[in-house]
Amino acid sequence: MLAFYQRWARRMYPAKAVFIALFILSLSAFGWLLFSATPELAQRWQLTAVLCVVSSLLLWLWAVLFYPELPTADNNATWLYRAKIRLQRLTYYLLAVLVTVLLLATTYLGLRVLKGIIAALFFS
Repeated sequence: MLAFYQRWARRMYPAKAVFIALFILSLSAFGWLLFSATPELAQRWQLTAVLCVVSSLLLWLWAVLFYPELPTADNNATWLYRAKIRLQRLTYYLLAVLVTVLLLATTYLGLRVLKGIIAALFFS
């Protein structure tokens, strides 16, 4: 699992500026929807803006956290050093599980938003 995350992080790392720009753009859109938009428009697009904020932040986090080389220990290392490396890898693994759960949750909410947008545009 960690190798998968690291492989994709190396592919996404050059686009980390795009993720930050998308984060800032969607955060400003959410602010505009919150304070300046009409209630009908705000009600329709606020969740979409929040999902864009969270998704872009998660993708940036994925690209930055898993880009460095994963720690490894050789057989000649001391017991304490190997335990430290195992704890670091366990932490990376738990972060990968957390990012996976959050991405699945935002994907689910994104599909619900998309269903609502399609229903409002085509069936109303």
